[in-house]
Amino acid sequence: MNVETDRERLGAEMARLGKTLVSHLFVLLKNCANYSPGHAAVLQRVTNLLAVVREIAGRSEDASLQLTGAHLYLGELRLKPDIASFEGPRYIIELMQRHQLGRITFAPDVSADDVQRLAYLLREPETGDDPYQRFLDAVKERGITGLEFDILRAEEVLTISTRQRRVRGGGHTARPLYRKLLATMDEVAAEVASGRRLRLRESKRVVQQVIDLLYTHEADLLGLSTMRSHDRSSQHHAANVCILSLVMGKRLGMNKFHLCELGLAALFHDIGYCDLPPELLDKPGELTAEEREVMERHPLYGVRKVMNLKGLDELSARIITGIFEHHLMADFSGYPRVGYRKLGLLGRIISIADSYDGLTSSRVSGRNAYPPHKALRVMLSQSGRSYDQALLKLFVGCVGIHPVGSLLLLDGGELAVVVGNSEDPAQWDNPLVRIIAARSGEWVEGGEVVALGSPGSPQTVTATLDAYHYDLDVSRFF
Repeated sequence: MNVETDRERLGAEMARLGKTLVSHLFVLLKNCANYSPGHAAVLQRVTNLLAVVREIAGRSEDASLQLTGAHLYLGELRLKPDIASFEGPRYIIELMQRHQLGRITFAPDVSADDVQRLAYLLREPETGDDPYQRFLDAVKERGITGLEFDILRAEEVLTISTRQRRVRGGGHTARPLYRKLLATMDEVAAEVASGRRLRLRESKRVVQQVIDLLYTHEADLLGLSTMRSHDRSSQHHAANVCILSLVMGKRLGMNKFHLCELGLAALFHDIGYCDLPPELLDKPGELTAEEREVMERHPLYGVRKVMNLKGLDELSARIITGIFEHHLMADFSGYPRVGYRKLGLLGRIISIADSYDGLTSSRVSGRNAYPPHKALRVMLSQSGRSYDQALLKLFVGCVGIHPVGSLLLLDGGELAVVVGNSEDPAQWDNPLVRIIAARSGEWVEGGEVVALGSPGSPQTVTATLDAYHYDLDVSRFF
């Protein structure tokens, strides 16, 4: 009872702070219409807004205004406008839509100058075909720091056939978020290298954004994970395993709270590598038995990293479980070799995503990357032993018999790259593809996207080709 009461009290307090943040931002914007930069009236409104930002940060929360549908949120808390203060939220929503801003996040140490410059920028009219990019360019030109922005999710959908849909402009939305995942892992690596404790707040926020995008741009996120093919960095691997794990979790029906736990566990699954000798990680060729033994300690090192977090809670405990279990294998033939005979859902999911990304990338020295269909064949041969049989079948359903990023030869002689798959098992042989080369061999720029097997697209797959053999980076077609 007391726990529930405390939660309600905290929720009410955060709702009050969120509404106050919106109110102060609204008044500041209105003052900017009447006064020039540096005026005492403007500076006072900036001071009021910063006080709320600091108070929110003092409660270990992000001062982040998110626009979803026709509503403003503070983080994940919807701010229901009062009748007396309806104008403020409506005006801010209008400005965010004008610049295609889905989220504005104030850093705890954002300066008064940056807040003032932001307010005047928000009031400027939208120009050009890409308001969001124009806004980001203006932020950079004016030296605005201490603030982060995310694009407003596009809901425009173009129907290709009765069973397939393609979201227009999905790559434009997904690519910046993928880069943000990589940047987050760079920051984590820097924290670990300097001996500082891991901080989950920023990583959690980025994973939540990936989850949001997953519901409208799943194929684009899967496509971007094909960038692994030519990159051996642990940051790319962590981002890809996170995306693949979240796609599986979504298909399992996990809610957003549990998806966030899964995403963080997947993102940090190899954090223990930071404690391994660099010469071991970069060694070309096969490892000796002694080196293999050291390498296999990385799940334990990762557990230790997370246990050093300030204030262990249920979330960090779930992350620890995923890190510890992801190499155990379904039949417990993996490592760490301890008397542990329990394998949770997170560990089983991450194990499959980790293996698939490892097989389809060139991260392992001395071995070329497998094309996606061959990687699936290898994994299916170990179903029930190394991998959970039901989850592996689900994973094949997520990525398809012809996974996103596969290079196909069609019966008409065209080359195509898979950009999406149907959730209907009966249609797994008929993916959504982009034509990249005509039968004459000429490359096709901005090639047509077709759903194989549909009435208007009778083409069939003749062969699956190895993109690595042709040194072709298929990610550029998304």
